[in-house]
Amino acid sequence: MDYRNLLELTLKVSTFGAAYALLISILWFLPRHNKGEALLEKASKLVLGFPALALVTNLTAQIARYFEVMHWPAQTMYEVIPLGTATGFLSTLILYAVLGLHKQKGVARGFADLFVALILLGAAFTLSYVLNLDPTGKPLPPALQSYWFSTHITAYMFGYFTLFIATIAAWLHFCFKFWRGIFQSKDYPMPTRKFWAIGLFALVPIPFGMHGILLGPGIFLLAGFISTLSMKTENKMAWFDAWEKGSDRFTWLIFVVGFPFLTAGLIQGGLWAQEAWALYWGWDSKEVSALISWLFYLVYMHLRFVAGWRGEKGMWILILGGLSVYITFQLFGYLPASQNSLHRYTDMENVPAQRLLAD
Repeated sequence: MDYRNLLELTLKVSTFGAAYALLISILWFLPRHNKGEALLEKASKLVLGFPALALVTNLTAQIARYFEVMHWPAQTMYEVIPLGTATGFLSTLILYAVLGLHKQKGVARGFADLFVALILLGAAFTLSYVLNLDPTGKPLPPALQSYWFSTHITAYMFGYFTLFIATIAAWLHFCFKFWRGIFQSKDYPMPTRKFWAIGLFALVPIPFGMHGILLGPGIFLLAGFISTLSMKTENKMAWFDAWEKGSDRFTWLIFVVGFPFLTAGLIQGGLWAQEAWALYWGWDSKEVSALISWLFYLVYMHLRFVAGWRGEKGMWILILGGLSVYITFQLFGYLPASQNSLHRYTDMENVPAQRLLAD
């Protein structure tokens, strides 16, 4: 099978896996008997098999592309985005173990399955977008013929996609808190400013396209649907107490996994530039955008340790950091400032003759 066919297979695995994981997660939030819970536990064990299988097909696609173009497949958006989804699948498997999601029981296991479902759904949307891009392979220009090429891009992709996952986790927290404030307003009232902040933020990502719609109103409405189902059970949304208590640690651990790779990508970019141009930092617009994204997370870490920010304050920074990363990675190429950037991908229009590559 060639690269495109393997991407299409990965898309199918992601789509089916997202549907399966979402169905299982919803069933966890419905009333059930002990026998039903035992069956759900068995069905839930299969959920992790989908990102594992998607990782295998995605990595196989990368290998196939390598032999098609005879260089590390990260020169165009058609190549680098699937590399990102591969790192996203790998990150999901790592996070599943680091966060102890395999040990969860009951509704907490349902949340774990929902978490995986949203990652797979995001990957499916991403790959469907990729398959509409220009598939033409291009020879590697001299500026990219460096040992830094593969490690720099791969580190950034793992960091970016892991921190996207952190954004999803933080946003899920606020969405469920919003709906609990709606359905159980007497017992769990929400300050008006937080109520409007969460509701309005659901609309903020919409201009970012289908991914923004999925992240913003998509997850917001899905959380509302699951919350509605939960209200039909005896304990209503009591399961959220445990999640709210552990959400800070949950999102922090995702950050801990992703941030070192983001930092490694930034450092390697400077070392690569120093080797190529004897200038480790040239204030290229894409370099500045990548630095801003990194600084968001540095501020998050600083405020956590120095100012004692925990819980929702820190999670808002994670969400804003995720938006910044998305702008750097996907939207930057469409901004006026990027037209003369040395970091534009070669399947974009108006690419400078001497380029390094987008971070």
